[in-house]
Amino acid sequence: MAKKEEIKITALYERLSRDDEQVGESNSIQNQKMYLEEYARQHGMRNIRHFSDDGYSGTNFNRPGFNALLEEIEAGHVAVLIVKDLSRFGRNYLQVGYYTEVVFPKKGIRFIAINNSVDSANPSDNDLTPFLNIMNEWYAKDTSNKIKAVFKARMKNGMRCSGSIPYGYKRTKEDKQQLLVDEPAAEVVRKIFRLACQGIGVTAIAEMLSAEKILIPSAHAAKYFPENCRHSEVADPYRWSATTVGYILDRQEYLGHTVLGKSICENFKTKQRRAATADELMIFPDTHEAIIEQDTWDIAHKLRLQKRPKAANGTYTHRLSGLIYCADCGARMNFCSPDRVKSGKRFDSDSAFQCGNYRNTAGQCVSHFVKTSVLEAVILQAIQAVSKYVLENEAEFVAQLKSIWNENQSKNTDSGQRELEEARKRMAELDTMIQNLYESSVKGVLPERQAQRMIQQYDEEQILLERRVQELESQIQQETVKKADTERFLALVRKYRDCTELTDAMLYSFIDRVEVHEATGGRTIYRQQNIDIHFNFIGSYYPPVETVSEEERIAAIDAEQKRKKQEKGRRANERRKQKIEALRLAAEDGDSEAIAQYEQHLSKLRERNQKYRQKVREAREADPEYLRQLDEKERMRQERLLETERKRMERATRKKKLSRAELREKAKTDPEAAEQWAAMKAKEAEARQRKKEREEARIASDPEYAAMMAERKAEYTRTRTAKRKAEHDALVELARTAPEAARQLAEKRKYQSEATTKSRQKMKAAAEAGDPDGIRRYEAYLDKRREDYHKKNQSKEEISA
Repeated sequence: MAKKEEIKITALYERLSRDDEQVGESNSIQNQKMYLEEYARQHGMRNIRHFSDDGYSGTNFNRPGFNALLEEIEAGHVAVLIVKDLSRFGRNYLQVGYYTEVVFPKKGIRFIAINNSVDSANPSDNDLTPFLNIMNEWYAKDTSNKIKAVFKARMKNGMRCSGSIPYGYKRTKEDKQQLLVDEPAAEVVRKIFRLACQGIGVTAIAEMLSAEKILIPSAHAAKYFPENCRHSEVADPYRWSATTVGYILDRQEYLGHTVLGKSICENFKTKQRRAATADELMIFPDTHEAIIEQDTWDIAHKLRLQKRPKAANGTYTHRLSGLIYCADCGARMNFCSPDRVKSGKRFDSDSAFQCGNYRNTAGQCVSHFVKTSVLEAVILQAIQAVSKYVLENEAEFVAQLKSIWNENQSKNTDSGQRELEEARKRMAELDTMIQNLYESSVKGVLPERQAQRMIQQYDEEQILLERRVQELESQIQQETVKKADTERFLALVRKYRDCTELTDAMLYSFIDRVEVHEATGGRTIYRQQNIDIHFNFIGSYYPPVETVSEEERIAAIDAEQKRKKQEKGRRANERRKQKIEALRLAAEDGDSEAIAQYEQHLSKLRERNQKYRQKVREAREADPEYLRQLDEKERMRQERLLETERKRMERATRKKKLSRAELREKAKTDPEAAEQWAAMKAKEAEARQRKKEREEARIASDPEYAAMMAERKAEYTRTRTAKRKAEHDALVELARTAPEAARQLAEKRKYQSEATTKSRQKMKAAAEAGDPDGIRRYEAYLDKRREDYHKKNQSKEEISA
C-alpha cells in the first residue's frame, strides 16, 4: 500500500483561453503554475506534475492537456487534482459537475479549486459549487454572444470576417475587403460553368480538370498567394474532387455579390455549425467584378438541382433527361437508350422517352412514348417560332405575356386556397368520426379492436392532412408569383436569333421543362401528340398561329404521304434507269455477263409490253368506249408531241437563221468561217440523215405511223406548193409594173434553174454510183421528163390540127 501511495501524483491543471489573455498577466500559464505549486508545498503534497492547455476554450473538454490528465486518472495514478478556480477546469457546468460529482469521487481523487474554496475532502464547503459552475458557463456564453454580435454587425455592413476568399479572386494588402479577379483561376471557373451548362456532372468535370493538370484551389493559393494560404501541402495538387467543383458552382460570389453568414453556430459548447438558409444569408449585390453572367449561373444551378438518372455504364443518358415530364401524372419521363438493343441494329424509335410510372407497379399511368428526335425537332421549332414572333412583334409579345401571367397567378392562388379549405374540412370530418368511434367503443357498440384499427387509420390520414395544411398555409402566405422576366428572355432571343440547330447551351438557356401528353391515332400516319414547352423566364407561351381543322390536318397528311410516295417512286425509277444504262454500256463493251443480263431485261420488257398490249386488245374488244377513249388519248398525245416538236423546230430555226446568215456571209471572206460553215452543213446533213433513218425504220415497223406520216407529208407538200405558187404568182403580177420585182423574179428563176441543174446532177451521180435510192429517184425523174415531153408534143399537134 505504501508503494502505491508513493506512485500516485498530485496533478496541477492550468488552462488559458484566448479571451483570458485580455484580462492580464494574472491568469497566464506561468503564474498559474507558480500559484498551484506554492499551494501544494504549503499543504505538504508531493510528486507534483503539471497538465496545461494554453489557448483552449473552457466550453470544450477536448484539450490535449486535459486528455493526458484523464489518462492518468483512468490509470489510477492521480491522488489529488488542484486548479486555481473552477473556470480554469471548465465552463460547461454539466460536464464540470459530472467530473467533480461522479468521476472523481468514484476514482478516489481529491479535487481542490483554491480561489473558490472548493475541496472534496470537506463536502460541507461545496454547497455553492453548482452555482459557481453555472456562473462560469454563463460567462462563456455571454462572451460568445458578444463576439457573435460584433461579427454580425461587421457582416451587416458588408465587411468580410473570414480570411478565405473565393477561388478566382485575389485581394491587395491595401484593402483586404476588396476582391479583384485572378484571371488564370477565373478562366478555370468560367470553364467549369461552361461544362456544367452543357449538362456535364461535377464528377466528370473534376476528372477533366485533373486530366488537364490544373492546380486545385488550395494548391493554386499556396503557389501564387502564400501569404494568404493556410493550407498544408497536398499529396496530389492536380486531383480535383466533385465536392470542390460543386462548391464552386454554388457560390454566388462569382456573380459579383458578397455573401456573408453562410454558416451558423447554434451552440457555443459543441461548436458545431450548420449551413444558413436562404433567408439567413446576407447578400450584398455588385460589390466586385463578376466572373460569371447571371444567365450562365442560373442554367448551371438549375441543372445541378436536377436529379438526372445514370445509365448502366455510368454516363448521363441524354441531354434532355431531367427536362421531360408526363403531362398526366407529373412524373419525370425515363430515357430509353438505343444501347439497350443487343442486335446491333439502330432505328430512330430506339431512342425515346417514356413515363416513369408506366412500368412502375405502384403507378397508374400510360406510356406517353415519344421519340427523342421528335422532341428535339419540336423544341427547335418552338424556339424558332417564338423567337421570330418576338423579334417581329416585341410590344404585342410583352402585352400578351403580362395578360397570361396575371391569369396564371390568379388560377394558382385560387387552386391553393380551394385545396386548403378542402383539407381543413376533411380534418374536421375526421375529428367527428374519431369521436363517434370512441363513443361507440365505450358503449360497446363497436369492438375495441376494430375501433382502434379505424382510429389509427383516421389518425394517420389526419397527420398527413396537418402537414399538407401547414405547407399550403406557408405557400399562400409567402407565395409571390414571379413576374415574367421579359428583358432577359428578349436578350436570350437576340443572342440565338440565327440558330439553325439545337445546341446544349441553347437548350438549357431556353427550356425550363417539357410536358408530353399521350398520343392519339395509334401507330398510324394520323398519330397526334401534344407537347407543352415551358420556357425559362416566361413559362408556357405559344405565339399566335392560324388554327387548322382536323379535316385540313388529315388532308395535309395525305398530301404529304402522296408526295413522299411519288418522290420515292421517282427515285426508284431513277435508280432503275441508271442501273439499266450501266448494264447497257457494259454490254456494249463486250461483258458477257452484262450482255446476258441486258438481254434478259429486254426480254422481260418485251414480255411486259406484250402483256400490256394483250390487255389493251382485250379491253378494246370488250369495251368500245374504252377503245374510243384510248384512241382519243393517243391522238392527243401525238398532237402534243407534234406541237412540241414544231415549237422546238421554230425556236431552233429562229436561232439558226441569224447564225447561218451571219456565218454564210462571213464565210465568203474568212477561211476559218468557211470551215465552220462547212462543218455546220455537214453536221446538219448528218442529223437529217439520222432523222430520216429513224423515221424510215418506224415507218417500216408501224403501218399506222407510216400512213400518218404519208398523209402529213402529202399535206405539207400541198400546203407548201400552194404557198409557193401564190407567192410566185404575186411576184409575177408585181413584176409587170415594178422593176425591183422584175429583178427579184429574174434572180429567183435563175436560182431555181441552177438548183434544178445541181439537183439533177447530184441525182445522176448517185444513180451512177449504184445508190438504190438515187437510181429510183433518177428513173422517176426521167419518166417524168418523158411524160412531160409527150404531153408537150401532143399539145402542139392538137394546136396544129
